[in-house]
Amino acid sequence: MFRYLRPAVFTLFALLLALLPLTPASAQDETPEAECVTTTPEENEALVTAYWEEAVWGKQGKIAEIVAPDEIHHWGIAGTTEGFDAFSERWNLFVTAFPDLEFTVDLVAADGDLAATAWTATGTQAGEWQGIAPTNKEVSWTGINVFRIACGQIAESWGEADHIGLRAALGATDVPMIPAAPTADATPLADAAASPCAGESAEANLAVATRWTDEVWSEQQLDVLDEIAHPEIVHHGASFPDAYGVEEIKQAIGRQFEAFPDMELAVDSTFADSDTVVVRWSGTGTNEGEFLGLPPSGQETTLTGINIYRLACSQIIESWSEMNGLALLQQIQEADGSAPATPTA
Repeated sequence: MFRYLRPAVFTLFALLLALLPLTPASAQDETPEAECVTTTPEENEALVTAYWEEAVWGKQGKIAEIVAPDEIHHWGIAGTTEGFDAFSERWNLFVTAFPDLEFTVDLVAADGDLAATAWTATGTQAGEWQGIAPTNKEVSWTGINVFRIACGQIAESWGEADHIGLRAALGATDVPMIPAAPTADATPLADAAASPCAGESAEANLAVATRWTDEVWSEQQLDVLDEIAHPEIVHHGASFPDAYGVEEIKQAIGRQFEAFPDMELAVDSTFADSDTVVVRWSGTGTNEGEFLGLPPSGQETTLTGINIYRLACSQIIESWSEMNGLALLQQIQEADGSAPATPTA
């Protein structure tokens, strides 16, 4: 019987082969997609440091290896760009205005897929900047960026910088002159930072630092500073002079409450790296009092910012704050029609 079934079996087998899908030669030759690389916090710190100190700005430079092709960049003073080409175009405005632009990383922290840098920029204005004709002045300004890292590249970035101070240094008349900060010890509380305390952890430091946003600012409980800040804390306050000690910081924040009585801030993102905590925040407030020498406008405003805190023994011993002060100032000026055109960078 098998002898008669064999031709039918062979025929069925041939039909099955004909029905099987064939893999095109071109598909076999395709290069497989590169595997997404997971980086460590230490590698992320090196990546964002290179972003400022080693990268050559432009498509031919190392920056193309650091920034993802579809990177999303929140510039603070001029909205958001998406994609590397838009990112490069925006950066070209900086290097055209300041051809010798250099950055120094003052502080770096990382945890998980997030990293942050506090930096200082220096350059000579040889080209137009935000409507200001070339002055040939050498200027410096500070800023803070938070980065999200994916597959070994910067996928998203949030930046805040002291553009009020920069415009003032270039001689712009549409911003107030900020008084210089008093001179203080260059290494305040070095002994406190060097002395470990029981129970310290990144999680505990994170809880302390977020009280600055939630309780001191949003709930306007200035006395909370007595608990979370060292008596000799140093605060580097964005466009404002540095403040030294809890009482001086209370006075500085109190003036902001007088200018914006209903100010309320919210934590948008945060992470802790050992004794360092990074908080990215946003807020609202109505300008009901004098601000940077401007009379009350009644203007409802929005603002964004980034703070970095350094802690020791569950107290903040030093803090850095950068906010979108220029945009805030322009919102107030809009009330009387004196606001300049929105900057393009």
